This record gives sequence, structure tokens and C-alpha cells, in this order.
Amino acid sequence: MIQLLVINDPTLTTGLGMHCGADFEVSVADSPLAAFNSIIHINPDAIVIHTGNGFDHVQVLKRIRNMQASRSAPVLVIADNEAIVKLGERTSDEITDYKLGPLDWEAICHWAIEKLEVSDEAGRKEILVIDDDPVVLDLTRLYLGAKYNVTTMNRSYDVLERLERYKPDLILLDIAMPEIDGKELFRLIKDIPGCESIPILFQTGMAGINTVRECVKLGAAGFVIKPLQKPVLLERVEEALSNSTEARRTVYVFEEMDFTYSLINGFLKDSCDVVRGESVVSSNNHLEEVDPDVIVIDIDNSAFILNHVRNTAAQLSIPIVLLSKNMDSDIVKKERLSSNTAIVQMPLNKDPFREAVMLMAQKKVSSPKLLI
Repeated sequence: MIQLLVINDPTLTTGLGMHCGADFEVSVADSPLAAFNSIIHINPDAIVIHTGNGFDHVQVLKRIRNMQASRSAPVLVIADNEAIVKLGERTSDEITDYKLGPLDWEAICHWAIEKLEVSDEAGRKEILVIDDDPVVLDLTRLYLGAKYNVTTMNRSYDVLERLERYKPDLILLDIAMPEIDGKELFRLIKDIPGCESIPILFQTGMAGINTVRECVKLGAAGFVIKPLQKPVLLERVEEALSNSTEARRTVYVFEEMDFTYSLINGFLKDSCDVVRGESVVSSNNHLEEVDPDVIVIDIDNSAFILNHVRNTAAQLSIPIVLLSKNMDSDIVKKERLSSNTAIVQMPLNKDPFREAVMLMAQKKVSSPKLLI
């Protein structure tokens, strides 16, 4: 559903309808104040402004661009004279278009569809929204429906059954679900064959460092704070979908023990490509070729490798996660001083290990150290 706001056009009335193959909900505002109130309440996907009749479209457009809900919304200015079009074309940004009127309704709808990059139903990304609040489900469907196929569900057990045969491109999950807690539901979804790599965004009313930390620890693609804001929701969804197809993490592992390596691979395979370092002699060249996001080294069995690859890791700005059973050893005490190293205690536990790897993958060389 495309939410279209039309300003200063007395010939139109508010309503729903199918136009040019897409569903539109049209809202009409006959004054600047009515337009601004509509933007606040409906968060339009696109806006059409008609000039003429003494309407100050310049000030209205300026205010639209200063409002959070419409800052990035495409705007079509339908001008009543050529001078406005020429001036607008010289000064407008990429999301504001000027056309000489009058334009028929079909031309306006085609502009909105093209500007919003609305694809056919069959070519859209599939998004599954899981929340027990019907208002949130309706809002999410309303905000995302113009660009994506949105399926909503409100029961955790139904979700697990549905995902056995339905694989969406992205899942939006309420962190405080009844029946099964959102965090536990996340883990259960990731255990379903075919769902391991589906990005999951948490929807939560709790903003704070602990919430962020929990999301990162689980391996979530991110989170959205309630109450939902349309521009923020769209940005998070687009970012998660982009990252899911373009940016899996690469983790380079030095581990002599096959069992431990298999454990590491199992813990990370849903969100990372795990590469095993076989030869110490060729390791530096291989690191330059692979350019991983993180290096993992078992220093109890392979401490000599750390010294061998340290310079290459520093040159490529690759953070290091060290594994050790003895957190009081001299080498661990020394490495704790490094700003680009995390220490994880053996035997490995999935959650703290994943958290260390994912946090270090996002770090810069100057980030503070992480000790677990």
C-alpha cells in the first residue's frame, strides 16, 4: 500500500484504490497546516504539491524537508508555469521532481511507483513480522507494504510451524513475545533448516546498552525501538537486507584440535564464513589474500602463531580473539593490554564466544579492549 499525500488539489478526495497495478491510499490536504498534520499522522511514502492559487510551495517544501517523517520522502511539484519548473530543476535534490501541469492521475501514480521503486508482487522481498500486538502488526504492514510482501503472525508456535515450509528474506521479531520469549524464539528459528542465515531484527520497547548487547550476543541483524517510526524502520530493514546478501563476516581460525575447530565452525556458520589456517609458513600471505574480519587463535596450543601473524594483523587492522583455559597466564595478562584483542576462556561457550567475535568484527584498531 502506497501512502500518497496530495497538497493543494481541490479536485481530489481522500480514498483507497488500485492504480497502475499498485494499491494507493490517497490523503488530501488543502492548506500547509493540514499538510503538516497529515505528514505527522500518516508518514506518507510520497508527496505531490500543486502550485497556484497563491500557494507558497517553496516554504511548504522547505518545512517538509525539515520534518523527520518526510525528510526522505519523494516529492513531486506540479507547477502551473514553466518558470517554476526551470527554477526547480536547477535547485532541487534527487528526491524532488518538478513537472509542468496539468498531469493526469495515471502519470502521478506512475511517478510514485517509479520513485519508490515498487516492484511486482512476485519480485518483492518477503518480510515476516512476529508480534503479539495487533497495532504493531498493522503499522508494520502499513509502513513496509509499499516495497515488500509482508506476512504477520502473533503466535510463537505457529511461527515455528510456518517456517518449516516458508522462508522469508527478513524477520522482524518482538523481543517480548508471550508463550516463547523472543530471544528463545530467535534461537529456535535459527535451528530450523534453511533459516540459519535469515536476518532477524528485534522490535523492542527497551532502549539501552543491555538490549543492544543482548541483540549482538544472539547474532541479530539489529533492532528497532517502539513506538515504530516509519523512516527508521525502512532504514533498518533495507540495511539488514543489504547486509544479508553482501556482508557475511569472515573469521580466520588457527586451531590444531579438530574438535575445537568444528565447535567454532558450528557456533559461527550461520553468520560467518570460517577459514582454517593450515600452514604457519604461508599464513601471512593467506591472511592478506583472505583479509578476514577477525582472527581466532587458540594460544594454549598455538601461541607461536600469534607472534608470527601479529604484524600482518596490525597492518590489515584485523582484530584478534584469543582462546585460553588459563586466564592468569603471562601471555593472557600481556594481551589484555591490547586495544584490538579479546580474550575468551576455554572450554568454549557459544554465547560469549559469538559475542566476542561479532563485536571484534565491528571494531577499529583504536576501539577499547573487550575482556570476557
